[in-house]
Amino acid sequence: MPTYSYIAEDPENACPSCRRGFDLRRPMGRPALTHCPLCRRPVKKLITGFAVPKLTQKVSMSDAKKAGFTILEKRCDGSYEKL
Repeated sequence: MPTYSYIAEDPENACPSCRRGFDLRRPMGRPALTHCPLCRRPVKKLITGFAVPKLTQKVSMSDAKKAGFTILEKRCDGSYEKL
C-alpha cells in the first residue's frame, strides 16, 4: 500500500498535525483526502519522491535460478527457449 503525504492548505487555521504535514497509507483505488481527519480543515496532497533500489552488481543466471526465476533466451524466430 503506498504512503501519501498531505499538508494543510491554510496552515494558520489548521491543527498541529496537518500544519506540519502527515503521511497516510491508503489503497491506490481510494480517492485522495480533501480534509484533515482530525480538524476537518482542507488539505492538499504533496508530491514526494520515492526510493528505487539500486543494483550494484549484475545477477548471474545461477543466482536467478536459485531464487526461483525461470531463465528464457530469445531465438531467431521470435520464440523463447527455457535454459
